[in-house]
Amino acid sequence: MHKMKIKKYALLALPLAIAAVNTTFAQELSVADDGGAINLEEIVVLGSRTAERTAADLPVPVDVISGKDFAMVGGGADITDNLNALVPSYLAAPATGDGSAFVRPTSLRGMASDQTLVLINGKRRHRSALVQLFAPAANNGSHGPDVAMIPTIAIRRVEVLRDGASSQYGSDAIAGVINFDLKKAPKGGSVDLTYGQHYEGESSWQFAANKGFNLADRGFVNVSFQTDENDALSRGVQRPNAQALIDAGVPGVGSDAQFGEAPLAQTWGRPETSGSRFVLNSAYNLTDSTELYFFGNYAKTEGTTRFFYRNPDHASLVGTFDDDGNRLTDGALSRGATNLERENLAGYTPYLEGDQTDVSMVLGVKGEFGSESVYDVSISRGSNELDYTLNNTLNGAAPLINGTNAQRNFDPGTYEQEEFNLTAELSTPITDTLYLVYGAEYRKEEFTQTAGEFASWTVEGSSGLAGIRPEDAGSNDRNNKTVYVDLEHEVNDKLFLQYAIRYEDFSDFGGTINGKVAGRYFIAKDVAIRGAVSTGFHAPTPGQANLRSTTTTFNNGQQVDVRLLPADDPAVAPLGGTALKEEEAVNYSFGFTSKLSKETTLTVDGYWVDVDDRIYRYENKVEGVSFYTNALDVEHKGIDVVLTTGHDWGDAYTNFILAYGYNKVSVVGNKRINNVQVVDDDTVEDVENNYPNHKWAATTTTDFTNGMGLMLRARYIGDHYDERGNIAGTSVDGKSQEIDPVVYVDLELSYKLTEDLSMAIGGSNIFDAYPNKLRNEPGKANLMNAGLPYPRRSVANYEGGSWYVNINYAF
Repeated sequence: MHKMKIKKYALLALPLAIAAVNTTFAQELSVADDGGAINLEEIVVLGSRTAERTAADLPVPVDVISGKDFAMVGGGADITDNLNALVPSYLAAPATGDGSAFVRPTSLRGMASDQTLVLINGKRRHRSALVQLFAPAANNGSHGPDVAMIPTIAIRRVEVLRDGASSQYGSDAIAGVINFDLKKAPKGGSVDLTYGQHYEGESSWQFAANKGFNLADRGFVNVSFQTDENDALSRGVQRPNAQALIDAGVPGVGSDAQFGEAPLAQTWGRPETSGSRFVLNSAYNLTDSTELYFFGNYAKTEGTTRFFYRNPDHASLVGTFDDDGNRLTDGALSRGATNLERENLAGYTPYLEGDQTDVSMVLGVKGEFGSESVYDVSISRGSNELDYTLNNTLNGAAPLINGTNAQRNFDPGTYEQEEFNLTAELSTPITDTLYLVYGAEYRKEEFTQTAGEFASWTVEGSSGLAGIRPEDAGSNDRNNKTVYVDLEHEVNDKLFLQYAIRYEDFSDFGGTINGKVAGRYFIAKDVAIRGAVSTGFHAPTPGQANLRSTTTTFNNGQQVDVRLLPADDPAVAPLGGTALKEEEAVNYSFGFTSKLSKETTLTVDGYWVDVDDRIYRYENKVEGVSFYTNALDVEHKGIDVVLTTGHDWGDAYTNFILAYGYNKVSVVGNKRINNVQVVDDDTVEDVENNYPNHKWAATTTTDFTNGMGLMLRARYIGDHYDERGNIAGTSVDGKSQEIDPVVYVDLELSYKLTEDLSMAIGGSNIFDAYPNKLRNEPGKANLMNAGLPYPRRSVANYEGGSWYVNINYAF
């Protein structure tokens, strides 16, 4: 029997939000498609389901970033870097480590990536195939979308809703909502070419094109294409054990380096990536009041990242030598000395290839019916496939090749996420001051694991990443049905209120109901206060609920294999495993917005978000078993401040934006299994301290009348702690080290060579700032034994500075 789960105390508090009313804000961040300024009269998608609601009338705070400003971020591998640079409460960890090298862990307001809902043209974006196993603590176990599949050139603007919105948009909108609005121009286009280099010499290039087509003056087709390549970055030093082999005269140490960094035996830095991305956006007016629309994407990307170095004493190479120095193994490779084994006197380093295929399609029709009523019906399908290949490694139990165990490359299997959505929404005015929106949705998700080849999983499996076993392979799905109602109320010229309630029924864990009340009140002509209270949720995904894998970890310094099983598997029931349920949240916010002058706007928003039953992994290393469970209660408190202003110099105009975010994360509850807390103290400490409390970005853009433009941006990452060890120093790894604040400065100078042709020269992190190196001292946790002097997964990345040249031709 399904149980309806509801935050009773929060819903009782909802009417109180009418007194703590909410207003809206949309950042004036430069230009729209046609070069005109985005202003408060611009109609936006997020925050309201009323078709004609403008940014100035929205019931929640929304930041709007134009496509031009969004593209003005050089040195990045994909749009994850753009969001990281432009949105102060958005954080992205470096792309290093297993699957996280291909699908980056991200965070809004210190929460996990699957606690932020991502939309394209206002429609839900499907998840990636990766369940994050090795990510910064807040993201461990998350299963969110991969925004990197969207090409920058396809984006008209980005809208970031900074408030809980599950009652409006459904599961995952706890931290907020990010909507990518695609270009819809019916004519013209542009071609864009960028080449850049990091100061250390690694290069990258990107070619992109966009074109609009007019459909007999009744619609448009707008297509975008992007292809790129990014060299791998190498920011480590030689491992001590590899250096000892080199000093002893052992040949070939680090000779298997993939990215030109030999003789380094291990590589630290952004992976090597390449890809092509295609987006189509279209609409056609069937009648004067009916529009047919279609949009979608296809992306194919490849990435390669290097794993930990295996020295000659590694378990896959353990053995003895004959009198001539040839290796004779007595373990998994005990089939006689071979050239392969002699080569591995220097050890080896596996490297992982991750190929992604991402597809989405949305088809819908919208129009008017009755008197001033509007409908929107759509059907969509999205999928993401992550296919692994593990190279340059060993599995001593793999089948023999010509009498020896010489297989070095393995197919560990494939993960795939598929989603289907059917939505129907209707909106109608009840009176001149009341507007009703109501709708229904049906959604199905399916998560599939495809077994790897026999050699990848037999016995211990391929070293570095054991393949998916046949007994772990298979598909798991679930569906849910939704009904929702939004009511928007223009009480008078000063007061606007919004009410929302949503019920969703999931086939795997039951029903959940969520609500929201928000409003705006002008206390003076240009000053308004705002406030909101809502409940929200994240439904456990089929991937989180059914993932099965074998991972290698360490227990008191010893390498051990740990099986990850579904929480409701009979094997984990004695250990306290139970079926997953939804994460539940209560969001409170209060703030104000003021227009200080014709050019200057200031907004300040405080928030408090309580998240109960956060899904996290419990690991019993004694039993060699782990599983996900609803483990943590987490509290997020913070404040967002945004100041925008401008100045006319006569022959130039300057826009200035200062966006500051403060966020504090506290774990206030930790589930216990067999009287042992699920998440250990060191990991709880990571959840609270791996992300900085402070982040700000200050950006100036100046447009000169002679066609020249100048952008200068400073990005500040506050102090935080490395994930290794603990602050008290009682961990076996030692004392966690503090990461000092760091400032990155970006600069871009552009010039219009002709009416259609422009050129830009810029730099990202032009002063080559790095986070502080961790001290390699007794009792101080660090990764110098693996050749990394910097914090591994800190959002203060260790990529260093870069420069780029961009040429753009518009037609």
